[in-house]
Amino acid sequence: MYQNVSDYIFYQAMQRPEALLAEDDKGQLSYRGAVERIDEFCRRLYKQGLRPGDRVGFVAGNAADLILLIIACGRIGLVSVPINYRLTAPEVGYIVDDAQCKLLFHDAEYGPLLEGCKLAKEQRVCFSDYPTSTAFDLWMAQAVDDSPIEVRGGGGDIFLQLYTSGTTGRPKGAQLTHQGFINNNFQVSLAHGCTSRAGDRLLMVAPNFHAVGLSGALWSLFYGAGLIIHREFHPASVCAAIAQHNISALIVVPVMLKMILEHPDSETTSFDSLALVLYGGSPMAPSLLEACAKRLGCKFAQGYGQTEATTGITVLSPESHQQALEGNTDLLSSCGKSVAATEIKIVDADGNTLSPGEIGEVRVKGPQVMAGYCNLPDATRDTVVDGWLCTGDVGYQDDNGYLFLKDRLKDVVISGGENIYPAEVEAVLMAHPGVVDVAVIGIEDDKWGEVPKAFVVSSEPPSEEELSRFAREKLAGFKVPKHYQFIDVLPRNASGKILKRTLREY
Repeated sequence: MYQNVSDYIFYQAMQRPEALLAEDDKGQLSYRGAVERIDEFCRRLYKQGLRPGDRVGFVAGNAADLILLIIACGRIGLVSVPINYRLTAPEVGYIVDDAQCKLLFHDAEYGPLLEGCKLAKEQRVCFSDYPTSTAFDLWMAQAVDDSPIEVRGGGGDIFLQLYTSGTTGRPKGAQLTHQGFINNNFQVSLAHGCTSRAGDRLLMVAPNFHAVGLSGALWSLFYGAGLIIHREFHPASVCAAIAQHNISALIVVPVMLKMILEHPDSETTSFDSLALVLYGGSPMAPSLLEACAKRLGCKFAQGYGQTEATTGITVLSPESHQQALEGNTDLLSSCGKSVAATEIKIVDADGNTLSPGEIGEVRVKGPQVMAGYCNLPDATRDTVVDGWLCTGDVGYQDDNGYLFLKDRLKDVVISGGENIYPAEVEAVLMAHPGVVDVAVIGIEDDKWGEVPKAFVVSSEPPSEEELSRFAREKLAGFKVPKHYQFIDVLPRNASGKILKRTLREY
C-alpha cells in the first residue's frame, strides 16, 4: 500500500481525473486540476528553500487551497501545522515558535494574530492581502523549475503536527505520521462500516485545525469522493448545501446538529441524500438522536479519539445507534468499541489492568498513536508508556467491549467540541490583582454540552464582567468562564490539591 498520504489522492486522479475533488466559495476543482495545483505548490515550497522535516503553519479558514497545500507539504516531506485561529496572538506565537515554522499561510482577518511571530514578510503568505505578509498571488507568480516532483517522506515520517493544550496550559505538538494517518482512516471506516465511495459528497464544516475536521476531509479523498467546503459552520448554509449538492456525509459535534434542527430552514430541506452523520466531542442525548433520526433519516456513528491517537480510538456504530432508538438508550452513554487493530485497557493508579465494569484510566495501543510530542521527550515518555497511550480519561469497559467515559483525569472541559484546559484558565485568572485563589470546572450547558465555571477566592471580589474582560485579553473567547462563584476558600485534600469533585456539588 501507499506510504505517503498524497499518493492516495494522486491515484484517484489517475482513475477519475474529471471527478469533483473540491468546491469552495472560489469555484470547483477536479481531481486532475487538483494534482496539477498540488505540484505547483510543491515547486514553490521548494523555491522557498523548504526541505523534508521543515514545518509549515496555517492560520486560516477552510478552503480548497488550504487542503491542497497540506497535501503538497506531505508529498515532499514537509510537516503541516494547522493552528486554531480562535486563539490569542500570544498563544499563536508560542505555537509558531515551538514548531519552528519556516513558512506560514494565513487569512487576512487573522493577520493580527501573527504580530508576535518571529517570521519575516517572505515567510508569511496571506491568501488575500496583508501589509506584513506576501500576497498569495505574488507567491504563486514566482518563476519555478517545472521538473517532475519527487515524492519524499511517508511511512513513519511526520505528516501533521497538531497542538493540544496540556494541564500545564502550554500547548503540546502531537506529531502524527503518514502511516498513522493512513491506518486510522481504514480503522475508523471498518468500525462504522459506511466508507465513502467515488462520487459521494462530504460537507466540510468542522475547522481544519481540529483532527476530526481535517482527517474527515482528507480521508474522503482516498476513495474519490468530493468535498463541499464551507469556511465556517452556519446552520442555514448546511441545510442549503445538503439539498443543493446531495451531501452524503457530514462530520459534526452534537451542538451543530441541535442548531441545524432548530433552524427554520431544516423544516423545508430535503435530507434524502444524507447517508451518514459522524459526530464526536460528546455523547448525544437520546432526545436529540430521536429528533435527528426522524428529521434526517440517515445512519449515525459517534467517534471518540484524541489528537495523540490521530483521530479515532472507538466508534459507536450505526447498529448501536439503532439499538438505542429501539429502547437501549444506555448505549448512547458509551463511545463505542475500539476501532480495528486497536487495544484498550483500563488500569488503576499502579498500572494494573482492571476487569470489565471497574473504573480506571483508559489506555490505548494501536498503529494510530502519535510518534511523540514535539520538543517534549519527558512528556512523551509520560504519555506513551510501552506503546500504550495514557489518555488521561477515566472510564470502564463492559463485558461486550463498549467503552464508557466517566470523567477526565486532566479535568478537560469540552465545550462545543473545543477542549478547554482549566489549568490554563486558572493561570490567567490568578494574574488578576483581585484574585487570591481560583479553580475552574466544566458544568453542563444545554447548547454547548459544557462551559467553564470559575470558583474565585477574593478579599475584594471584582465583578464578573471585569474578570471576563481580563481573561479575554489572554484567552480565546471560548475559554473564558461563562459562570463565576465567589467562595471563601477552595476545598483541598491533605496534599493541598483542589477537590474539584466537591466543587461540582456546589
